Amino acid sequence: MSPGLSWLMGAAAMLGGILIAAQGPIYARMSAALGGNSLFAALLAFGLATLVLGLLVLLTRASAPDAGQLARLPWWVWLGGMFGAYQVLVSMQAVPRLGVTLFLMLVILGNMAGATVFDHFGWFGLPRRSLTPGAGLGIALMIGGVFLTAGRG
Repeated sequence: MSPGLSWLMGAAAMLGGILIAAQGPIYARMSAALGGNSLFAALLAFGLATLVLGLLVLLTRASAPDAGQLARLPWWVWLGGMFGAYQVLVSMQAVPRLGVTLFLMLVILGNMAGATVFDHFGWFGLPRRSLTPGAGLGIALMIGGVFLTAGRG
């Protein structure tokens, strides 16, 4: 990958992180405005996402997979959408109570814990990677950061 493309991908990832930080408060506000109806708010959010993706498919003329390709997918790939729905619903309830910072720190800590297990055992088709002392220290520091952030009230 060229250095320019690496920089661009890094910038895109950073923007994605900013947008993820905005999602929790946006979803929480949507849910509150709908009388606390988190399920309907999530349905609206995913409906809009489906509409946007559908338009992108049409505009780019992306070809649809055939039934054989879909049948050959591992069973666990279908969990991704359910995980996304879970996270959206949790964010609607947790962000107003925890704040965006603590919520995202806990999400990232969960990301790190899960990633460590997934790498170690090579789950989801990943190559196996053992936990290094540096990565373990990074996770420990993250746990400390969660406690420091939780106590800032």
